[in-house]
Amino acid sequence: MPQYTNERRNVRTLCNMVGRMASALLVLGLCLSFTHAAHILAVFSYSFPAPFLLVTPYMKALVQNGHQVTIVSSFNHLTDIEGARHIRVQLLDQLMHDLLNYDFISNYPLSKWAQSTIISQFFRNSSYYILSDPQVQGLLRDPNVHFDMIILQASHTDALYGLAQHFKASLVGLSAYGTAWNIDYLAGNKAPSVYEPMQPEGYSNGISLVDRFINWVYITEEWLMDRMIFLPKQLDLYKHYFNRTAESLYEIRRNFSLMLINHHFSLGRARSNVPNVIEIAGMHMSEPIEDLEPALQRFMDEAVDGVIYFSMGLEIVDKWLPPHVLTILQEAFEQLPWRVIWKSDLETLPNKSDRIYLSHMLAQRKLLSHSNLKLFITHGGILSIIEAAFNGVPMICLPMYYDQFGNAERMKQAGVAQVLSMATMTLESTTQIIKEVIENPKYAKNAEQMAMRLRDQPMSPLETAVWWTEYVIRHKGAPHMRLSEQDMSFMQYYSLDIASMLFGRIGLAIIIVTCVGIKLLRLLKKPFVLRIYHVP
Repeated sequence: MPQYTNERRNVRTLCNMVGRMASALLVLGLCLSFTHAAHILAVFSYSFPAPFLLVTPYMKALVQNGHQVTIVSSFNHLTDIEGARHIRVQLLDQLMHDLLNYDFISNYPLSKWAQSTIISQFFRNSSYYILSDPQVQGLLRDPNVHFDMIILQASHTDALYGLAQHFKASLVGLSAYGTAWNIDYLAGNKAPSVYEPMQPEGYSNGISLVDRFINWVYITEEWLMDRMIFLPKQLDLYKHYFNRTAESLYEIRRNFSLMLINHHFSLGRARSNVPNVIEIAGMHMSEPIEDLEPALQRFMDEAVDGVIYFSMGLEIVDKWLPPHVLTILQEAFEQLPWRVIWKSDLETLPNKSDRIYLSHMLAQRKLLSHSNLKLFITHGGILSIIEAAFNGVPMICLPMYYDQFGNAERMKQAGVAQVLSMATMTLESTTQIIKEVIENPKYAKNAEQMAMRLRDQPMSPLETAVWWTEYVIRHKGAPHMRLSEQDMSFMQYYSLDIASMLFGRIGLAIIIVTCVGIKLLRLLKKPFVLRIYHVP
């Protein structure tokens, strides 16, 4: 009996020791975790719901990893994230209301300069509403407030870059709409992709010398719009709220530590990214998929011939579409054998048949994953493109503005989509293209291959985004990731230095030879004339 008691005592002592060691390891782990925890200020001036599909899982993951996150956003589009501090700027929601009331139909199509004027004022107001918000001003005026990192919407929000200077924090950009030359510029890429404009409509996809020259003029025009329309409005706000010079803003514009772009090379084109540009397309796919309502689920399941899904995204409302587009689509759908799910803000359509299911809000990812879905007719927004590509669904794109034209063209070049123009579409062309994409097996095959490539990644896009964000935190802004000014200039990347040297020398040689030749001809002519003159 005493031996048995001693054994129990020894076991109890051993268990206590193991428990204390486990507790010590847990405390040590927590200490290490908090050592790397950062104070992050995330500022999102988006007034549309779509970008917050990316923002939400990204912010949740940072909070779950122990970071202290303060989020500045609109009221309506970002739900509360447990563990994060929210600063709601109600006036940002007014921006969307004003845009919805704009008469796009009467002014369609808008020129690039007209679009830039409208959009620049939109971004100017969003930056102003944030910087003038009392809670944001409270952060700026409190000497005890400190942030290690500022995460914000990258493009056309230059006045907000001053937050990074004010708090002496690293600056991270999130480009929800993919990328373009201006994003490359901010990321420090000395060789921006000159064939990726901000507004791809009218941009040439050719590679001839004439096409390249036209595109160079196109990009130059966009650069002028950025400098003459977008930047001045932001610069005025920056000077007012941060009391700094223009040169100071130009400096921070080229000082992003990290640029997260909603793109992936499997979506039609690889890019020459510098190290601090990270592709995170599909980051929102980590969120749970919503179920379909029972009536819609039955509508999909019972579709023997298959289903066409038509949606112009979360932001485009039907009143923005030219009336003939809605008429053509409805007539085409009525003629075709497939069922149609139509996302619309309208309550009903005139003479709508039972083969058309109308709804103002749909679980898009669930629809795209259904085996009976044959075709996705989309505006070409990047999130819709990613979701369709992820599920291997062929597409028809109806682009309307900005990045949608470029997205649509890439899908067409990849063989997974066709493109319809709102200006030239007819009932016959629309019906023919729908039949072509559904009945020609090459589109489904190419879409399936794209899905396999997009899914085949070492980490999920969300894990990639979080890992690189924390990498920047661990390495105090990671300045070593940026391309050095001396490493690769625009002239060097495009071999313009060699070309200028080569053609300069050739040109100089031609000039010298020409001058010498002319001089020799004159010398030869001169004696000849003299000989004629002296002939007896």
